[in-house]
Amino acid sequence: MRHRIFSKSMRLVARCSLAIMMLAYMLIATTSAALALDEPIYTLDAVVKRVQAGEELDVTISAQHLSDVYGYELRLMYDPEVLEVREASADWSGFTVPPIIRNGVIVFAHTKIGKVSGESGDVQLATIRFKAIGYGETSVRLARVKLVDSQVNSISQSPDVKITLQVAPTAAIFSDIEGHWAEYAILRAERMGWIKGYPDGRFGPQDEVTRAQFATMLSRALMLSGPTSSRPDYIDADRIPDFAREHVARATAAGIVRGFPDRTFGPERLITRAEMTVMIMRAAGYDEQAAAGKPLAYRDADRIGDWAYPAVAAATELGLVQGVGDNRFAPQGVTTRAEAVVMILRLMDYLHAQDDEEKLQLAS
Repeated sequence: MRHRIFSKSMRLVARCSLAIMMLAYMLIATTSAALALDEPIYTLDAVVKRVQAGEELDVTISAQHLSDVYGYELRLMYDPEVLEVREASADWSGFTVPPIIRNGVIVFAHTKIGKVSGESGDVQLATIRFKAIGYGETSVRLARVKLVDSQVNSISQSPDVKITLQVAPTAAIFSDIEGHWAEYAILRAERMGWIKGYPDGRFGPQDEVTRAQFATMLSRALMLSGPTSSRPDYIDADRIPDFAREHVARATAAGIVRGFPDRTFGPERLITRAEMTVMIMRAAGYDEQAAAGKPLAYRDADRIGDWAYPAVAAATELGLVQGVGDNRFAPQGVTTRAEAVVMILRLMDYLHAQDDEEKLQLAS
């Protein structure tokens, strides 16, 4: 009897040891030609993509075209100010390593146990349960994947696929954005602290934006530094509203805003799409010379001034700007507060992409 119990215990230890060894091999395994024959495709999904703060939701990670996958490691990114990880689980049997959660990065690994075949075809890999603790638009991104087959060969991928989620606050923030196409982007920007509404509780998503207002939003979003008492060096500086003066000065000092050839800033002028794109791309640090010769497919590309063309070309390529319908860019079209918020959020996501790479390395 003791011998049978001992044998069972030894088999269990052996299985657990094998599982641990498989997970360790994931870090050193050689690349498998078989695994790479038909590269897997990944998707993130959720039954419920819109929740209220305080509620929970599940995000599933699935893969297509798998071939003999015995174990895996997933690295996902999320915003810890909006979502809190509650649990992570694998969707097939085996040994799971408790997830490592650090600075908005989840590292989750799982392997089969024993002499069994790996998973093939279309497979659901894992489920991550989150609790919504903030509000606004947010996302979960699958940044890295490592797959290991039953022969301990591996492949690594950077699928960079994401799912966008919307979290409603427990109480209304603005009185006029419910149901608006940019509702959750506006909520995200408000939570981040760089937009404000009007005294009457409205945000005014369809209100048109002046140059002074856009420079202020951009300065706040980027947290530009500089002397608060600085006076912008424009001949119409006295017309810049008090709320915008220091932000225009900071954006000018940073090279984001340059004014017009006659040394005016035009604070009360409605900002055009071309002007806004140039400011966005200066903040992104684009190479104006490199973007100058790139062709644009917009029907009205010939109406984009030479001073703005490189910025529009670079922003379009990066996905920071899009057309307005009928394949037009409308360079002289004006911008609403909602559109300005969405464009600045795209810029911020682009700028933070490098920080995300550093976070992934720190989570290793």
